[in-house]
Formats: sequence, C-alpha cells, structure tokens
Amino acid sequence: MDSAREDLGGYMAAGPDEPVTISPMDPVVRDILEVALSEFANYGFEGTRIEAIAARMATSKRMIYYHFGSKEKLYEAVLSYAYDLVSSGAEHPGDIDALPPLDALLALAGSAFDSFNRHPDFIRLTLQENLRGAPVVSASEAIRRINQGNMAGITRQLRRGQAEGSMRQDLEPLDVYITFVGLCSYHVAARPAYKALFDTDFFLAEVRARRRASICDALLRYVRV
Repeated sequence: MDSAREDLGGYMAAGPDEPVTISPMDPVVRDILEVALSEFANYGFEGTRIEAIAARMATSKRMIYYHFGSKEKLYEAVLSYAYDLVSSGAEHPGDIDALPPLDALLALAGSAFDSFNRHPDFIRLTLQENLRGAPVVSASEAIRRINQGNMAGITRQLRRGQAEGSMRQDLEPLDVYITFVGLCSYHVAARPAYKALFDTDFFLAEVRARRRASICDALLRYVRV
C-alpha cells in the first residue's frame, strides 16, 4: 500500500477525489481536528488558513496535508468530527425510555443544551456551513445518520406521549426538534451581541442554569396537553 495512503490511526489519508474515513482516533489527528474546528468556526472555510492551524499546533502544513490531503478534506473531517463530538457528548439519564415521555423529552432538550454549551465552536461552525449553503452537510451520510438518530429519539418520545395522552396530538417531531434545538443554540450563537447589548453572559453558571430551566419550561408548555 502507498505509504501516503496508509491508515493513519484517525483518518485514512485521502486522494483528491476520495472521502476521508474515520478509524480509531490518533492523538495527532485529534489535535489537528480540535485546532481546525476552532479556526473554521471563527473564520469560515474561505477565511481559514492551513498556515494558521499549523502555527497553533507547532507543526507543519505538510503534516496536515499528509493526514487529510487538502483543505477541503480537512473541513469535511472537521464537520463530521464536530457533529460526532456533540452527539457523543450528550448525556442522558440512564434508560431514557424508562422515564415518563414528558420527562424523557425534557431530558433530551437539557442534554442538547448542555452539549451545545460545552462545544460552542460547533454552533459557530454549523452557522458558517449554512452560510455556504451546507454543501458538506448535504453530502455527508455520516452527519445525516447522526441527525436522523436524534430525530428518531424525539419521535419516539413524542409518540409515547401522544399515545398516553400527555402530549398534544397535532405535534410533528420536526417542529418539536427545531423548537428546542433553536432555543438551546441561539444564546450560544448570539453570545457576543447579548453581552454587549444587555451586559449578560449566558456562559456564567447561574445565567446558564436559568436559561436551561426556561427552555425546558417553554418546551413543556408547548408539547403538554
């Protein structure tokens, strides 16, 4: 096998027309992805420079290209990594299906809130991707699977609640999903503006806890019969 195309312990080095594929994460690859996530989140695809990523890591451009092949492939890998990071970092209280449906839905919303707050660069990165028309997200089966899995969880709890009569019958899973994802992410995306306009930092523990509680309360009032 070509040494430039061998399994690199995190991502398979890709040719110019091949997707980057995930394998067990190599620490060097993870470090590249973490720094690149920050750079792409703050400057977008067009504004990010491989030189800046290399400088923050005290490594070389050559090493980054060796692992990922191109800036485009690195960006694709970062998006997949970010979605996986947020999804895998979501913490649910044991067997969520053992909870009453309303409690289970609130647990999912609270988990999303906590995960978005732990990974604010994910929110900024997805905003950057949407400004480009979401070309990578649209083409990624891995990202589609993650989001469809999230939607399946919402659908299951909603249908359980509707079956037992605790949730409104006219609700659709996508509407519920968009409602709480939007509520859980907007204060992260708009943090600088709210801090400047209202002298409020939603990353302070007490402010964050109040925001989390208000979102769960709003969601409860929205779905409950």
